[in-house]
Amino acid sequence: GSAAFVPVAPDYSDEAMWYQVKNDKGEGVDVFYVVSTWEFDWLTDDGIVSHYADVFNQEHREDMGTEIKKIAAYMADGNNFYAPYYRHITLDTWATLDENIINERFHGVAFVDIKYAFDHFAAHYNNGRPFILAGFSQGGKAVVELIKVMPEEMRERMVAAYVLGYKVTPDDVKQ
Repeated sequence: GSAAFVPVAPDYSDEAMWYQVKNDKGEGVDVFYVVSTWEFDWLTDDGIVSHYADVFNQEHREDMGTEIKKIAAYMADGNNFYAPYYRHITLDTWATLDENIINERFHGVAFVDIKYAFDHFAAHYNNGRPFILAGFSQGGKAVVELIKVMPEEMRERMVAAYVLGYKVTPDDVKQ
């Protein structure tokens, strides 16, 4: 394939890489939300195609924020809500319907970000509290994949996982 542009990875120790709402009054849980797919393939200034959202692109962040704010409006009610901005694969990537391309791009870039974000959340925000994982579409795929690699001590504190707009196969459940 031809060369493609992969945006710079986010640093989740930078608060700007998160959408956060802290509404817990002592009875709530933490919510880790993974946004769905918003961007199409796009071209850099020098004409190189990118198959990923760019967390440093204001328009891409605003697109992700549109969904995140709506979800936070109800999921952050009484809870602490955390949603990382990440380099999600594009709608054009999904449109290939090629599982190999989709998985290669998802696991090679998007899921790297989500795993890093979740590890940062676990180490710096969660403080041993019960939590909910939630995601829509590509975010749902991220939730399924995250559960597969989550340490047992984290899994024990997971109250629920909401996988919306994405399939969960019997093989996923086994893993």
